[in-house]
Amino acid sequence: MGSEQAPENLGENAPSMSASAAAAQPAGAGASAPEGVFSANSGRCEPGAPPGSGWATACHLVGLLDFGVSFLFVGVLATLVVWLARRDADAECDFHGKEALNLQLNLLAWQLLALPLLCCCLVGLPILVALPFVKLVALLVGAARAASGERWSYPLIVRVVR
Repeated sequence: MGSEQAPENLGENAPSMSASAAAAQPAGAGASAPEGVFSANSGRCEPGAPPGSGWATACHLVGLLDFGVSFLFVGVLATLVVWLARRDADAECDFHGKEALNLQLNLLAWQLLALPLLCCCLVGLPILVALPFVKLVALLVGAARAASGERWSYPLIVRVVR
């Protein structure tokens, strides 16, 4: 008797589930992806939302690929590649890419200046130890600001790329 009721219950629920599923889908949902930008606040693609800052955030975060030490220029090159690839398509990526690249180049200069100081008087050692932490914190702050859509410039750096 219980096995006879199960197919009836499925048959009764099937039309109501398909009707609710049809009502939940927007018109033309299967035709193409919706135009617009994904909004993290609402969790959906909104046509009126401002441009996303994913590439701008990536400009800062790819600088961490070298783990804070500019070994073989991995962080500088990764930042340069992302910036060059997206600078024409996204104004935010252009701004944040320049900022991240300027920071990377400044830190590289400090590392190169610390090496002779290390050899002659050991003053370069604290600089070489502190720079990876400075890089980590600065790039994370820059990425957080870029993700929030804020244009933020790193303080106390020389603007090499304009």
